[in-house]
Amino acid sequence: MIIIHFYGLDMFLVGELNEKIHSKVAKVFNVAEEDVIFSASDSFVFYKGHEQTSFNLFIKVECPVRDKQYEKEVADLLLGETKDYSVHTRILFSYYQENNYYERINEEYPEYIVGGNDVEDTEYDETKEYGEDDIYLGNVFDGQNLDVEEREDDQPIKPFNLNDFFKK
Repeated sequence: MIIIHFYGLDMFLVGELNEKIHSKVAKVFNVAEEDVIFSASDSFVFYKGHEQTSFNLFIKVECPVRDKQYEKEVADLLLGETKDYSVHTRILFSYYQENNYYERINEEYPEYIVGGNDVEDTEYDETKEYGEDDIYLGNVFDGQNLDVEEREDDQPIKPFNLNDFFKK
């Protein structure tokens, strides 16, 4: 198992980058694509109190000791492919013994979610009756639901901005 962690890059950009280079990384490591995982949390890199996201990218590659032979080629690939995502990129390789890795794969499900087996996006159906526990999936900003409500004292509730609020 090879795990590539990204620090200091927006996690959605890591997803985009992963889509572009996942197969390339697996090929360089000479492993099945299922043996490579990209990891990105909502992380930030700081220097002297200044946030460095997308300016300084730190990548940590964790892989078995047997894969040390691919380090230079993997580093070159990652440095080249991340040039459009950050100004500076640093990579640290961390090696583990193969007998220190464990996994449990549920054979009743695909190992990974991909385009053919992911959850479908559902559109809001204006003709359907939704209950109070249903999540509204429509556009709350489209103006359809901006009818002025009446309070008990018959005074209309009007939308206002923060400047109006602080004037009160």
